[in-house]
Amino acid sequence: MTRRSAASQLGSWLDQAADLPPVRALRQRRFDRLFASATGMSLYRGVYASFAEAAASAPASKPLGYDSPEPARMYDERLQRVYPNDYPVLFWLARILPDVRSVFDFGGHVGVAYYAYEKYLRYPDDLQWTVLDVPAVADRGRELARERGVARLRFAGDVAQASGTDVFLAAGSLQYVEQPLHEMLARLEQRPAHVVINKLPLHAGQAFVTLQSIGTAFCPYHVFNREAFLDPLRGLGYELVDEWQNPDVGCRISVDRTRGVPAYTGLYLRSSARPSRGR
Repeated sequence: MTRRSAASQLGSWLDQAADLPPVRALRQRRFDRLFASATGMSLYRGVYASFAEAAASAPASKPLGYDSPEPARMYDERLQRVYPNDYPVLFWLARILPDVRSVFDFGGHVGVAYYAYEKYLRYPDDLQWTVLDVPAVADRGRELARERGVARLRFAGDVAQASGTDVFLAAGSLQYVEQPLHEMLARLEQRPAHVVINKLPLHAGQAFVTLQSIGTAFCPYHVFNREAFLDPLRGLGYELVDEWQNPDVGCRISVDRTRGVPAYTGLYLRSSARPSRGR
């Protein structure tokens, strides 16, 4: 037996041993302790049927959700830079922005995309960029916009304010809300012509909810079935123009190696008809 084959066989034995019930239970207990206390890392635990079930399972060591001061300051470094997974979004925004006068940034935090992308995109003079996020985050976003003298950046209180906008942007946010995207769009009086989505946990398996630790809080978190996510959007008249992978963004669910998404997905969809009245 060669050294390489011996190492491979040893690795296989260790993998099998890790899934033995007593070892798996020990690993889970250790993970649960880490999950309850860890900061500075993103962790995922459990498979649930609903947001309520996931929320009920959360440890008491941290608050639930982004609506508190600590999460509102989590992404300050993103105000000044973009990451590799941003470039497909920049590509499509650069192509459509000349004909766009309004962007609705769903879950856009304090306006991180607006500030970071400004270095790479030429915003139209009359562009209005509207962000929807939880109150604590939006309050800090308004404060930051005042400090920076940014007049074209606004903060919405409801997704209904996306009606009549040109672009619906959602970068890493749809998994944190219980209402599906197609239901949000269906209720708009005038639907956006363009939908740009990034960092979305799509896979071919069954959809489920997990619980995420973001370091400062716990959040119920969707993992979507690809076709179940896209089919209702097609039913609203959206066509899929482009799809890409975010290889540096993924999730693994607890100690279960059969669950999770190794690479998230980005999508650009365009309305195949003129903006229509919602249902």
